[in-house]
Amino acid sequence: MKQLRMKILGFFTVVLVLFTLLFLYLFSTILERQAIEQQGEDLQSQLLTLSSLLDEEEFETDLEAVTQQLSQTADVIDERITFITPTGDVTYDSRAEEGRLENHLDRPEIQQILQEGVPVGTYDRTSESTGEVLYYAAVALNSEDGELIGFLRLSKNVEEMAGLTERMIQVLALFMMISILVALLFTNYWTKKISDPIEKMKELTEKLSVQHYSSRYNGSSYREIDDLGQSINLLAINLDQQMQEINENQTRLRELINHLIIGVMVVDSEGHITMVNPVMNEVLGEDLYGKIGERFDEALHSTTLVEMIRQAMSEQTIQNQEAELLYPEEKIVDANVVPVFNQQKETFNHIVLLYDITEIRRLEKVRTDFVANVSHELRTPITAVKGFAETLLDGALQGEAVLVEFLEIIYKESTRLDLMVQDILQLSKLEKHKASTVIQRVKARDVVEEVMKIVHQKTDLKQISVDLIEPVPVELDIDRDQLKQITLNLVGNAIAYTPEGGDITVTLSKTDKEAILSVADNGVGIPKESQARVFERFYRVDKARSRNAGGTGLGLAIVKWLVENNDGQISLESEEHKGSTFTVWLPLTKEA
Repeated sequence: MKQLRMKILGFFTVVLVLFTLLFLYLFSTILERQAIEQQGEDLQSQLLTLSSLLDEEEFETDLEAVTQQLSQTADVIDERITFITPTGDVTYDSRAEEGRLENHLDRPEIQQILQEGVPVGTYDRTSESTGEVLYYAAVALNSEDGELIGFLRLSKNVEEMAGLTERMIQVLALFMMISILVALLFTNYWTKKISDPIEKMKELTEKLSVQHYSSRYNGSSYREIDDLGQSINLLAINLDQQMQEINENQTRLRELINHLIIGVMVVDSEGHITMVNPVMNEVLGEDLYGKIGERFDEALHSTTLVEMIRQAMSEQTIQNQEAELLYPEEKIVDANVVPVFNQQKETFNHIVLLYDITEIRRLEKVRTDFVANVSHELRTPITAVKGFAETLLDGALQGEAVLVEFLEIIYKESTRLDLMVQDILQLSKLEKHKASTVIQRVKARDVVEEVMKIVHQKTDLKQISVDLIEPVPVELDIDRDQLKQITLNLVGNAIAYTPEGGDITVTLSKTDKEAILSVADNGVGIPKESQARVFERFYRVDKARSRNAGGTGLGLAIVKWLVENNDGQISLESEEHKGSTFTVWLPLTKEA
């Protein structure tokens, strides 16, 4: 609850501070702009007064006298005075050397006079000569006959013009800080009055969770919160009554649990494990006999199962759920938590029943995925063959070029369909153990070289180099056709996903007990999120590229099955856009 209070106070603090800063910003901006406009009008009036005092005849006869007059005026006023000729040259500036100033004809305040015909041109910007943010006001000086003599300009620092509002902003900021403090004090009182009773309820529920059912809520707060406290008191009373019921049926459950063939665990009214059977240990993958007497929520690693037991104990109802266990290995179980009642309808125990349905769900998923994938994969070539055949029958037979193109597509799709059917039948035979195997001593190099001859047309077409590395001769006991198929699928995959001019390296090595076949390429690689699924049936990282390459999506699934059927293992290391390496470990010797 303290954290909740701090969150509420923090939220109100942030909102009030942000609101205050926004208000001060908008208020100061408005005041500053009004101050600038007000003093800008004063600056314009001062400019008009100064221009009316200048002798216009001296501008034509004695420019030096005018400059001296402007210099004397600059000693009296704080504003910067600048005189600009009609061509834009600066002949006098009270705060900068005239020779270092560039042409001022393009200044906005000058252009306003020339283009818009306003009597006084104004603009505020950063001065290029002094680096200050200045407010400029300029007026045109004309001779008696209306000829333009030049421009007289006054400028003043904007910060000085806006400085009048600082005191007012400081006073307003102080007022806002006091308002924030008062609001926070009120919020703290309000949250404390709500959070303290809730904190007591939290402590009460924690006591109830460890079977301290005599605890009661005695706080005083708002009516709604007190009603919640009374509801918790009623819950405590009910739990106390139910505990007595659980104790009475303990003996009956012990007798029943020894005659069940599924995983059974008995949890007493206080949440302690009192009995388990061997099947429960097997399902959970741990020895619970040594944890008899411990609390179930401390002994069990499955959060789902713990919550089911807690819910059954609090609600006194049967809980049924299909749960996934992650420790020590992934399993799917049909979990049931059954409260046991005595003749007085009082509960005194709970039975936890677990039935391992991992294999059932796996087979269901395999069957469902297989049917869905086969249907999806077969639909594409069948649709293509049917569509192009219908097009030919509808009149496309007349054009020889179109006819040849459509027949090539039909041939390509029917070939892919045939390969897919063959792979499906082969995988089906392998899984049913109907594929004949002949275990013999095989030189791995001979098999790899035979595969390289088979795929040399594809490698030549894509100008891919395939290197075979064998530091020491490798011989192993295996079915030669299966080793050839493993190698052919891995090398074929590498060719399909390696760009033109790429490199493929097949490495043969061995340990004391295993032969190692490694196929590495510098192709497109496999994203990390897809690496765990590449051995699934019909799974493709890039579906469009796989179909264009003629793949069926079953090659790696067949490879994995063949490797595991030969008591081996396969691994993948890949980095996207850098290549992939498939490594197969197979035993050197095997009984026929």
